[in-house]
Amino acid sequence: MKIISISKDSTNKEGAVLVILPEDKEDLFTVHQIIDKDDEVIFKKKFTTNLDEAGKKKSTDLVKLRLKIVSSEFEMRDEYLRYKGVTVADDTGKANVDVPAGKFLSFTVNYSYPFTIIKQNFDSYMEKKLQDAANPETRSDTAAVVLQEGIAHVCLLTASSTILKQKIEYSMPKKKRATDLMKFDEKTEKFYKAIYESIKKYYDFSKIRLVLLCSPGFYAKTLLDKINQYAEEERNKNIMDNKSLFLVAHCSTGYLQGINEVLKNPLYSSKLSDTKYAKDAVIMDEFMDHLNKDDFKAWYGEAEVEKAAEMGAIRYLLITDTMLHNDDIAKRKKFLELLERVEQSGGKGVVFSTLHSLGEELDRMTGVACILNYPLPDLDEDLEEDEDEDDNNDFEI
Repeated sequence: MKIISISKDSTNKEGAVLVILPEDKEDLFTVHQIIDKDDEVIFKKKFTTNLDEAGKKKSTDLVKLRLKIVSSEFEMRDEYLRYKGVTVADDTGKANVDVPAGKFLSFTVNYSYPFTIIKQNFDSYMEKKLQDAANPETRSDTAAVVLQEGIAHVCLLTASSTILKQKIEYSMPKKKRATDLMKFDEKTEKFYKAIYESIKKYYDFSKIRLVLLCSPGFYAKTLLDKINQYAEEERNKNIMDNKSLFLVAHCSTGYLQGINEVLKNPLYSSKLSDTKYAKDAVIMDEFMDHLNKDDFKAWYGEAEVEKAAEMGAIRYLLITDTMLHNDDIAKRKKFLELLERVEQSGGKGVVFSTLHSLGEELDRMTGVACILNYPLPDLDEDLEEDEDEDDNNDFEI
């Protein structure tokens, strides 16, 4: 992300004016998190401003437009981020020159032109998201291939999501006769070669620090042998010089859940300790472990977490990005203050993306949870009493 400028909005003390240029799909995700309904954007777009006498298009010009955002559509895998909005008056006189106010238009974010965001509410969480996007050190440095017989998933792991780059699937013949064995070996060879070609296409070894090859059985080990074989046959220096980046790991399935298994496995923690994705997975696993043990060191729910924060008892605050990007500004501020309060008292806030399986799991559990420094068995006691009183009041005549 290129941040061209950030300045305070002179007409709104809680707002800001940002001029940015997204550079890749991770930046699109950041933009999607930052722009809210009723924010405004100023951008360049080819637009037909003149019509001939018959009402047909006469000329199309690159013009500057200003929209108030109404809705958005986002698909990370396809690198697609589109906003719909309505034209508004521009006080600089440079945008919407020949376009009337109140006209509904769309704006697709691309990597060609910088554009301006006029934020109604710009908080510390959004500022940090922007700074992280502009810092190349926060980018994904982990890739993964998870496979089993006849199926493989080639992925990139980022701080915000597991990006499936390609799914490779081959129907493997049964090994009943000698001819079947030949066909099986032939199909198997094509299967591994297809994975190798996908790795060449989607992995940038100048940025990647680790490639996980995960599978049940010996499929991952066989894949590594095949990758080395194909690379030597082709004299692929890019892969041959980066053999040390490949890590073979065991999991129970060749589907995406297998990646989570590996990231949580302490056998691989030393290799994975530098990746944000792995750290988040370990924290989530610790939370679930405390929850299963029922040792009163893990709690979820707004009221319970708020109470633990007031006591300064939180070691890790687990919260989804949707809580910090809530359409209700008052609620958004509440969760942002909660995050800041936990960090001021010595705890750590971990923000999980709902585009990621870990974030989805947390979102189903109210979107906010915590791991405590020490057990608090009665954390929900007062809350249950309040609920009982409310129930009793319902029956008063």
